[in-house]
Order: sequence, then C-alpha cells, then structure tokens
Amino acid sequence: MRPATHQRLHEPLHSAIDYALRLHTAVGRGAELCLAKEQAVLTNLALEVPDGGADPAFRGARYALVCWLDELFICHSDWADRWSERKLESTLYGGNDRAWDFWRQAKLAAAQTDDDALGAYYLCAALGFRGEMRTDPAALNSWFDQTRTRVTRHARQRTPQAAGSRRRRAGAPLRGEARLRRMLAIAAVVTIALAPLATYAVMQRLLA
Repeated sequence: MRPATHQRLHEPLHSAIDYALRLHTAVGRGAELCLAKEQAVLTNLALEVPDGGADPAFRGARYALVCWLDELFICHSDWADRWSERKLESTLYGGNDRAWDFWRQAKLAAAQTDDDALGAYYLCAALGFRGEMRTDPAALNSWFDQTRTRVTRHARQRTPQAAGSRRRRAGAPLRGEARLRRMLAIAAVVTIALAPLATYAVMQRLLA
C-alpha cells in the first residue's frame, strides 16, 4: 500500500478507536450523553476509514471498526438496549450479521496484497470483538496465533526511518500511525488473555 493510502487508514482508525474507548468510559461513569449525537460522531469517524475499494465482496477496515463499535456498546455498556435498536451496522450496511461476517471479512482481509485491513480486524478482535467466536475459544486462539506475527511484523516494517533519528519528547502524546502501532503492540500481548472489559481498561490506561 502506498504511504498516503496507508496513512488514510491509520489516522481515522486510531481516531475512532480512541474516541470510542473514551466514550465507553464516560458512559460507564454515568455521564449524561446523547446517544444519537455520539453515534453520529462515530458514524462520521467510521466513514473516514477506508472500505474494501473496488472489491464489492470486501468491506475493508471500516466494517471491522463498525462491528467492534456495535459489540462494545451492546454487550459491554449501559447503552445496550438503546444501541441495539439503532446499530451502526444496520445504518451503514443494512444488516445485522457482525457475529459471523466479521470473521468472513477477516479472511478476505488476509487474502489482500497488504496487511493493513487485516491489522484492523486483528486490533478490533484484540480489543474484545468476539461474535460467533465467543463460544469457541480454541478457534479464536488459533486465529490470534496465525494473525499476530503477520500484522505486528507489518507494523514494525512501516515504522518511518526518521523515527530512529529523534526521540519523542517525554510526555508528548503518540499520534497517528505511531499511536496505532502502539495499539498493535499492546494487542499482541493482551489478545484473549483478558476478558473484553479488562482489555478496554488496559488499553485506556496504556494509551493515556
């Protein structure tokens, strides 16, 4: 993937995940928020993430994000019932198939010529998406084992050469691709060692 296209995936994906994790924390703390407004924000963020391009069967990284968002707020938040009535998948794709179609799309991502979209599926799974794999931990573990090395190696190869020539200021926030690479590095350790809610907590703490 050309650098500009690669950046076009990583920047919006990071932004959407970061916003969603912070929103999830706020909802858990009982903040008075407007679900419709927050869903509109997340929808706009999702639309910035690339889809499957010319392949009509492949929904790209955007679908991974949308599935993860729906499961995060339906299965692990006080917004569960209200969110379930207006799923992002239904809004953007006209369906409710994330439980199995996430994993079918992940296979299509693995067949692409680069690993960027696959990295998005891996990250969303590491952040707690389970779908139909919820009842098959052995298959889930196998998928993580097969995918982890590939996507983390790819992330390391994408590290800009300039990164080694200067050290990040102490305390300066990680941004863009660097922040997403850190998410992948954390995800490589976390995966299914923790329950989804614990995974969200770890990500929030380590990415703060």
